[in-house]
Amino acid sequence: MRADMNAPEIRAAIAQDFEDLRSLNVTKTPAFFVNGKPLMNFGYEPLKKLVDDELKEQQRW
Repeated sequence: MRADMNAPEIRAAIAQDFEDLRSLNVTKTPAFFVNGKPLMNFGYEPLKKLVDDELKEQQRW
């Protein structure tokens, strides 16, 4: 496990994850995103609305 933790490709993946967190302004977990849009209020209904809105947006294309 220690060897894996120090492997360059693992370090690079972790560094990319941290950069993604910073760029998306993620400050807590869990955090959910649909097509890059954050789920502001956790729960079934808000998630369903976010997904439905994105599906409608995609159908317009």
